[in-house]
Amino acid sequence: MAYPEWVLKHKAKGTQINCVNGHYYLYEVSSVWNKEKGRAQKITKAYLGTITEEGLIPPRTTRNMKLSNAASLNHKEFGASQYLQDISGDIIASLKDQFPDIWQQIITVSFLRTMYRTPFKRMEHYYTHSFVSEFYPKQQMSGKSISALLRDLGTRRGNICAFMRRFVGQSSHLFFDATSIFSESGEMDINRIGYNSKRIFTPQISLLYAFAKDKGEPAYYRILPGNIRDVSAFGIAVKESGINNAVVVADKGFGSEKNFTILEESGVGYIIPLRRSSSFFDRSVIKTGDKSSFDGRFIFRDRLVCYYSRSVGSGRTVHTFVDEDLRSREACDYQKRIDAGIEGYTPEGFLQKQYDFGTIVMLSNMTIGAKEIYDTYKQRADIEQSFDMLKNLLGQDSSYMQDEDALESWAFINHIALMLCYRLFRVIKDHGLTSKYSVEDLIEYLKSITKIKINGGEWITAEVSSKTTKIITACDIHIT
Repeated sequence: MAYPEWVLKHKAKGTQINCVNGHYYLYEVSSVWNKEKGRAQKITKAYLGTITEEGLIPPRTTRNMKLSNAASLNHKEFGASQYLQDISGDIIASLKDQFPDIWQQIITVSFLRTMYRTPFKRMEHYYTHSFVSEFYPKQQMSGKSISALLRDLGTRRGNICAFMRRFVGQSSHLFFDATSIFSESGEMDINRIGYNSKRIFTPQISLLYAFAKDKGEPAYYRILPGNIRDVSAFGIAVKESGINNAVVVADKGFGSEKNFTILEESGVGYIIPLRRSSSFFDRSVIKTGDKSSFDGRFIFRDRLVCYYSRSVGSGRTVHTFVDEDLRSREACDYQKRIDAGIEGYTPEGFLQKQYDFGTIVMLSNMTIGAKEIYDTYKQRADIEQSFDMLKNLLGQDSSYMQDEDALESWAFINHIALMLCYRLFRVIKDHGLTSKYSVEDLIEYLKSITKIKINGGEWITAEVSSKTTKIITACDIHIT
């Protein structure tokens, strides 16, 4: 950066000039050898004053103030707070509309949950050390105050739904799915012993989610008793959310006649994969060994997929897809198990399953083409990724809320945090960086950007490391 002459004349050996928002600041610096990094490392020793055209204005006291020890110098996390503030304008506006009395406390808690994955009882500590406390000052963050917020917020399901309807909007499609959340509370009737994919029979709740296809982020949730695993809840969810074009993209566990009928009676579109043992799976086309017997083929992510479809009445269609790459991998895997002598894998079994390898069978009531059915189903991976963010990144795979109002608040705050995490993920994805950085990486790098308050004056952005500069530049993120 080119500095004016009246600034540069104050530059001397052992000093450094920083420009922040058009203001120039002079620091005393030195360097020490870092054995681990094998290079010299710069050390900022003291703030020497503000450079103006009239000259250098020294700090209120002329004594050196080492940044690590100065009592009059405040440090606060800044980068993550600022960027979350930048990307959440529509969220904040909707919170203001629906919760005019408590919106600041809600967004404050949601920001802290996103940044630190902290339980409510430790939020006060992170609040005081984060620039969130400057954006939203004087928020009550004690455990007692947050408990009061949770009790209040959880009684306002109507306002919560109105908030979510804004993000449902006029989306062309929304995808529903559900996940289990283990709960240790013995005070809530909603906790039930229920099925989950890991076969863990712990009291749990079910969290039903809808994801907006066009926005690529979660738009709606509903809490259900842990023992409800069929789709009977979807009808209420569709009405409550105001969704006009709901599509249930479920897993094989939902593939039952009861669930198909419920969805059809609710006016909900569905795409549900079937087990290969399903009576709907017609292998006759595959057995011909002739690709001309298929209805068509397409390329999906550089893989050849052949398909055929047939109507099974009542507006239902069964689509059978054969992924040639998957077919080869499954056949090889089965043969390896035969060679290893694993029980249940035999040459006879290989021949019996030869027409099943690489197949995906789906039942749908939607009047769209097979390729769009396949593409839509594959977007389920985005849904599962969101659940991973909810359970892993936010660290909230188990809720310890002791009543259903608090549980509702917990789910809503996590919902906002999940929306924010997904927006961060979209930034990484849109810049082609998912192989290099995770959402957690981005948050940590942003958190490393701090502001320093010198002698009670204005906040100044501290030096930013080269690694942090690299990632925020790659993501086209501007923190000032």
